[in-house]
This record gives sequence, C-alpha cells and structure tokens, in this order.
Amino acid sequence: MGFDEQQRGLIEASRRLLEEGQADLVIGFTEGDLKGRTVPAFARSPKDIESFKWDVSCTPNLAKYLLDKKVKTAILAKPCDARAAVMYMVENQVKRENLIIIGLECPGMKNPDGSPAPGCSECTIRIPPVYDILIEYGDEPYAVPPVEAGQERIDDKLRRFQDELSKCIMCFSCRQACYGCYCNVCFIDRDMPDWHPADLDTAAKMTFHLGRAMHLAGRCVECGACERVCPSGVKIRYLIKELTELCKEQYDYTAGLNPDEKPALSGFGPKDRDFGFLGGEEDGCCDSKTKA
Repeated sequence: MGFDEQQRGLIEASRRLLEEGQADLVIGFTEGDLKGRTVPAFARSPKDIESFKWDVSCTPNLAKYLLDKKVKTAILAKPCDARAAVMYMVENQVKRENLIIIGLECPGMKNPDGSPAPGCSECTIRIPPVYDILIEYGDEPYAVPPVEAGQERIDDKLRRFQDELSKCIMCFSCRQACYGCYCNVCFIDRDMPDWHPADLDTAAKMTFHLGRAMHLAGRCVECGACERVCPSGVKIRYLIKELTELCKEQYDYTAGLNPDEKPALSGFGPKDRDFGFLGGEEDGCCDSKTKA
C-alpha cells in the first residue's frame, strides 16, 4: 500500500467529510516552496483537498492549528499529531465533539537528506492512539527504531548540555513550534521577575531550556518539532525525553495515549511514589534517610 495509497485514501476521506457537511475545515499537508518540505494546508471546500500531500516530508505537527478553532475541524494526524490533540482534550483546549481525527499509520518521517526526522528514530508508536478514520500504511516494511545505548555519565551529560546551550541564539523557534507551548505569555517574557536578561549568557539559556523542559514534563508527545525548526541545530530534546521516561518509569504514564487519563504531574495521590532526583527512595515518603 504505502504512501501513494494512503494519500488517495486521505483525500477521499477528507473530500467526503466536506461534501457531507461533517466537517467545516480539514487541516492537512501540502507541497512547500522548498524542495522536500511540506507546510500546513487548510481545506474549506472539496476542491481544496486536491493539493493535499502525504509522504516522508510531512514532518510538521498540525495539532497546534486546532487551537481557537470554532468550527467542526478534521485533521490529518500522524501518531504524534494525534497524541498532541489528545493532550489538548485533556487540558480542555479542544472539545472532542468538534474534532474529527483522520489517523495516518506512520512509518516515520525523514529529513530532506534522507535521515530520520527528529523524534522518528526513537518512535515506537506507529498508529495514532485515537482516531475516527484510520488510513493504514499497509504491508510495506518500515524501519524499526534502534535500541538506544546505555546511560551517559554525569560529566558527559553536563558537557553535552553545555555544548548544546552554546549553539542557542534564544530565537524561541522551539517554543513557537511546540504543541505544548500555548500560554498567552511565556514565563520567559514576563516582566516580574525578568527571566530574559539583555545579555544572552549561559544562565539565560539555561533558565529558558530547563524551564521549558519542566513545563513539558509528562506532556511531551515526542514529535521532534523543537529540533526540526531550530536554525542553530540545537539538540536539546533529550532533556525533555529524560523527563518523559521518568514519568513512564515512576507513574506508568505516557502523554497523549488516553484522553480519559489524567497527566502524571497534574495531581498527587497518597499512593504516589516519592523519590529523589539524586537517587534513593523511601516507600511512602522522602526523608533524611533517603540516600543521595
């Protein structure tokens, strides 16, 4: 089957939704001005659907375009797009009854040079967890994510962090592309206190990236948008990925899989485990006996 058949299927499904009045708007992908790139497309009539495209270049996460939509909207959704849409439902940003998810089984997106797009090389979720219509990829084989190497040493992690921060120019492209960054005013832009000093030193960069990582803890859907749009090649996504793995390990929670499941870090229960980031654990509480 593959991409060609999937494209025919999604065009047919999208056209039907508009013709039958089930949706007022369909959000998908179309050819961009740059070779090997696609951009979001918005179809409000059946004829608009003909420009829709689906292949390995459809890397943008379309979910952010669901925000503030007042009409019945359908969206072409890779697994990461669908997971982001689920989180919007959980966070009361999108109403399920106003949304139609056209799920696309995804073999993994690629950069123009043929390498895996950010996030795709580690992704193990190939079918959207929530959908109304599913367009399958079929029997064509696709790459299986490789097994990752063991954990880095603490000093290697620090060096890696410093190296990535040195590239950052604080353009905030990662924030603008991230589905999870939709606050009207970002913490880094607030006047009291001033988190954004004029001199973009390492401390300013650290405040931004660590702050953003903590805000996305238990919310990241691993779409890779932050790294994909970075003009400086900053690969800081691993920070958020470690928090994602922490939530999975400690609370058995993965963001964006179940719209009825409460995010791991949005509440606290008496049976929740207490643990220290520096190591050690005591059942039921953390106290002076916890080993560092």
